[in-house]
Amino acid sequence: MKHLFTKTITLFAVTLATPFILATDAPAFTITQNNDSQALLDALLGDTSGLSNFEVSTTGYADGFGLFSDDPFSLNSGVVLSTGKATDLVGVNQQDDYKWPNYETDLNTQFDSSWSGTGEYDVATLELRFDADDTADKLFFEYVFGSEEFVEYGGSAYNDSFELLLNGKNLALLDDGQEVTINNLVPDEFGPYHSNYIDNPVGSSVNTKLDGYTTVLGFEGLLNQNASNTLSIRVKDISDARLDSAVFVKGNSLGSKNPKDVPEPTAVLGLLVLGGLGMNQLRSKSQ
Repeated sequence: MKHLFTKTITLFAVTLATPFILATDAPAFTITQNNDSQALLDALLGDTSGLSNFEVSTTGYADGFGLFSDDPFSLNSGVVLSTGKATDLVGVNQQDDYKWPNYETDLNTQFDSSWSGTGEYDVATLELRFDADDTADKLFFEYVFGSEEFVEYGGSAYNDSFELLLNGKNLALLDDGQEVTINNLVPDEFGPYHSNYIDNPVGSSVNTKLDGYTTVLGFEGLLNQNASNTLSIRVKDISDARLDSAVFVKGNSLGSKNPKDVPEPTAVLGLLVLGGLGMNQLRSKSQ
């Protein structure tokens, strides 16, 4: 009887450690408009050991910034920047964008007025300034880039721009070192596509109107130690103000420690439960 009880407890522990195997309804993807600098900063920061004196500012239309949760990209929560209304990115993709001007995301005429004269429209920028001491050598976080330009405008002049500038150097890179752009992900409408690209065709069950997006990508950049640093997260329409692009930055992942080295809370809970039960089993055998 003792052995049967031990096996039952162990199975219960494994179930606690891996709650994702339970059949439950997935929470709904939500985006809440928010361009409050402090709220965005609080959502982004993770382990900031060695970093201090954070300041943050936004440039662009207020509707282009937001906080998201339960996203379909496996980021869980965080901050979104969009060249249109961030809240319009939620919902099943129901049409491709050959059918303009009937866009799925909001591209009203007020956004057209933001043309800079350089081929750039609808620019959204989140800029962070902070100090790093000699114990912090790198900055990390995770993100996903997506766009309505996919796949029809791959290889065209409508190469919406996405930049992650750490002290002026763009470190928004794909796995092969290429910059994260429409044309590098989809060089041609008919393929082949980059391995970091995920297509989201009409009729897909993925809960976003974006026609395509990247796998989860990691940012890693060298800091200026014992000095001030600046990170600019910037997304912008190129050649026209139509067809939005967006970047989703994983919450609590921006900091001086690689988020991939930090175990998920559920995994930690599972290890603690298993460890505790294991000690109980050893005690029972010794009695």
